[in-house]
Parts: sequence; C-alpha cells; structure tokens
Amino acid sequence: MRTSRAAIAAAAFLTFAVAGGDASAESWRIQTALPTAHPVHRATERWAADVGRMTGGRLTIEILPGGAVVPPAEMIDAVGQGILDGMATSSVYFTGRDRAFALLGDLIGGYQDWATALAFCEYGGGKELYRELYAAYGAFTIGCPNSGVESLVSSRPIRGVDDFKGVKIRAPEGMAASLFRKMGASPVALPPTEVFTAIDKRVVDGADYSSYAMNHSLGFHKIAKYPILHFHSLPVYEVTVNKAKWDKQPDDIKAILEMSVRDLAVRINLEDTIAERAALVADRAAGVEPIVWPPEELAKMRRLAAEVWAEYAQGSPVAAKAYEAHKAFLGKLGLLD
Repeated sequence: MRTSRAAIAAAAFLTFAVAGGDASAESWRIQTALPTAHPVHRATERWAADVGRMTGGRLTIEILPGGAVVPPAEMIDAVGQGILDGMATSSVYFTGRDRAFALLGDLIGGYQDWATALAFCEYGGGKELYRELYAAYGAFTIGCPNSGVESLVSSRPIRGVDDFKGVKIRAPEGMAASLFRKMGASPVALPPTEVFTAIDKRVVDGADYSSYAMNHSLGFHKIAKYPILHFHSLPVYEVTVNKAKWDKQPDDIKAILEMSVRDLAVRINLEDTIAERAALVADRAAGVEPIVWPPEELAKMRRLAAEVWAEYAQGSPVAAKAYEAHKAFLGKLGLLD
C-alpha cells in the first residue's frame, strides 16, 4: 500500500515537534539584586526577552527583582541548589565566602571606564577566574559585564579624602567598605532595595550605589544634593547560572547566551552614557551640586585602594590569582601608577 507524500510530511512534522519543539523547551528563573525600577534590572529583562527570541523559544527566562526568592547574599546557594536557575548580580555580595569574589566583582579604584573593565572580563582572564571560583558552588558564569563607573550618592559635600571622616555610607561588605574605612567613613551594609529610604531618613549620609544617570532615574537627586561624579567603583554585573542547567544546553544556545550577555554590557553602558548628560543638566538646574574630585584627591584615594587590593589578595589562592591578573592587565595597558 502506497503512502501519500502528505502523510509522510505530516509524520515528519509530528516527529520534529515531539523531539525538538515544545518538548525540549526550557524555562529559567534568574534573580537580580535590584529593584524593578532600576535601569539595569530593566535592561536585564530586555536581555531575557532577546534570548527567548534568539533561541526560538527553546529557552525562556523570567527575571525576578532583588529579594523575590532569597536575599542578595544568599543567591549563590540558591543557584547552586537549583532553587534559582541563575542570578544577575555583583559577586561582592559573596565576599565573606572568598575574597576573590570582591577582587573580581569590583576592583575599587582600578578601572576608569566600562570598556576597559569589560576587556578584563573577556581578554584579561576575568571570566575564567569567575568560572574557577564558582565551580565549588555548582554554578557557572556566562559572562561578567558591568554597570559603569558609579557616582557616589551623598547628602553632604565630600570634596576629598579627608571629608569622609565621620560619614555614614552605605556599602556592601567588601573592598568598598574597606576603602571607606581607610578614608575615615563608617560603612553600613544595606541591600539595594533599602538604600533610598535609608538616605531619606538619614540612617546613612550617602551610598555606594549606581552610575550618575541611574541614581538620577531613581530619584536620589531629590534627597542627596552632593553626588560625587565618576568616583571609585565600577562593579561587575555578572550573569551566573546553575552549572548542571548550563551543561544541558546545546552549543548554539550556549553561544547565544555568551554573546548576549556581552551585549548586555554594551546596552547598559551606552544607554547610561546617553542618559548622564540630560541628568546632569536637570540636576544642576534643580540645585544639585555634582562634585568632581581634583586629580590629586583621586590619586590619594587610588593609593589607598591599592592597599586594599593587596590585603584582599591574601584571602585565598583564587584571590591571589585575581590580584595578579588585574595587575598584569592594568600594567599591560599602562594604567598602574
């Protein structure tokens, strides 16, 4: 008995649908450390939507805000245990586990622009060191973009290193907190979701938070009139997922994820560059005084920061590797004093 061409085609379609269609689709939940209104959180949501389109729906990602499932400092365990499929965050939250998380997450005072920091991730060994570090936690770092040079939020004028004496400053525990202590400030660890209220109620005087434009978009200019422009911090915003989930992905989806995470860095920073100019104009018109430190004060701060790098390098074998990798990369580019 002959089989019609239409019947053969229908059978082939059904076989494909079962083997490679909806049956193989996967959905991940990735939590950030940020509130939903934060520009970086919104950029991460757009990244997730892009991944869904590029994979033809084979991998869809739901982005959850900070604290939706676990607090920021507990995301590393939630990802390793499969409670979350991934996290988009700064590894400085895990400094207590290994000081390498701090050296990789934000080399305080080290990089002066987002492109150089991204270059360390891609070509200076940063991504490989992240993967080595997370292996012990059952996690895998897809990429280590960053969210640009931060501008300190402050409700009081701080025009140099000495002005930090007695200032209460929000900073995650780690290298930033260590640097603030060296400058005479009192760091207070608070999750990102609590920073605005803490400044508004004068629980702290200022905060190590986000870039100038991002801080403006969140309304910090209304409660903190003396931001320090392009200050000390350029935090990594890594995307790390459960290792078993990563290993299950076919090569084309892995490639899509790696390239799209690299593009996430470009998207975040180009959008921020455009937004910063308008934010500065609006803030000055509203009586905000953006403070730019003179080169000599920045140099003082950077020397103190280099002391912190060396101290953190003693924390673990991977911390020592991270320290040497940063020094080699900065030296290669002529960026060490």
